[in-house]
Amino acid sequence: MHARTTGIVFTFAIVLALGSGCNPDKNKLYFKPQQGAKRVVDMEVAMNTSITNVGTTMSFGNSTAYTFDLTVKQIDDSGTATFDAVIRSLSAEMTTPFSGRMPQIPGMPGTDDPFGMKAMQSALKTAEGQSFTVKVNKLGQVTEISGADAIAEKAAADYKMPEIAKLPMTAEDIFVATIGDQSMKNLMQAVFAARPDKKLNIGDTWQEKLSLGNAASEVNWDATYTLKERSSGTVSVENVGQVSLNPAGNFLKKFGDMPELKTEMSGQGTGTMRFDEASGWLVESTITANVPGNMSMTVPQMGSVSIPMDTSYKATVKSYPS
Repeated sequence: MHARTTGIVFTFAIVLALGSGCNPDKNKLYFKPQQGAKRVVDMEVAMNTSITNVGTTMSFGNSTAYTFDLTVKQIDDSGTATFDAVIRSLSAEMTTPFSGRMPQIPGMPGTDDPFGMKAMQSALKTAEGQSFTVKVNKLGQVTEISGADAIAEKAAADYKMPEIAKLPMTAEDIFVATIGDQSMKNLMQAVFAARPDKKLNIGDTWQEKLSLGNAASEVNWDATYTLKERSSGTVSVENVGQVSLNPAGNFLKKFGDMPELKTEMSGQGTGTMRFDEASGWLVESTITANVPGNMSMTVPQMGSVSIPMDTSYKATVKSYPS
């Protein structure tokens, strides 16, 4: 009799829980797109650096803007989604203290494209309309990118590097580092936004570490995220963290005959994010940071030289149904 009563109570408890809408995944911010869903994503990254030496300040800047068309091709039993990502548009800009043509250097041709930026802009157009594959799990973690290296190689084949801008690396090195598989994985991680596998209530926090740049411009983000609000089907999150930059990335390693050169830059950053709660899509996000630091080098007959630097960084993502 006791066993029968216990069984009835247990069964009643299950029915009551299910009937009351009990959901073990409630308040978990899982990424759960629909098969065939289409999304347009706009992303822009800008970095501006000021260098002060012997009382003179010079400013350099670069910005890159992307638009992607994303389509869910498959969702497996674990919830991992496979996307076809088409590069609708891709543009890059650079600002320097020099305007117009560079001063004539003996033995070198004059040019209005001393850093090869116009040539790079032209080559990047080759990437437009090309596609690569992205895999993302239910925690918004990008697990795999394929096909972007091939896009980078096509762009490299179209790149006509100016003679004055000749660098100790191939065009393929440059483009694979900037738009290849690893670079696109970093970008897509900012688009899909990792989140924890736990219920999140107002005020709950979690930690994330991200690599947001590429081999040409490394950006590392170590932040604390706080869920601030649930309203009208959206979830708002704020984050505060440490940003470290290496504006020249691993490219400095290619300059074997240069004096020992390195940059050390670290500072505070803040950000905001807004998610669609039903699907888990990131709707928009912004990260801003002001990062002080210095560039140091060892020069023969001079010893160690340290030059102060200050960098502002901003990255924005916006997505919407196609």
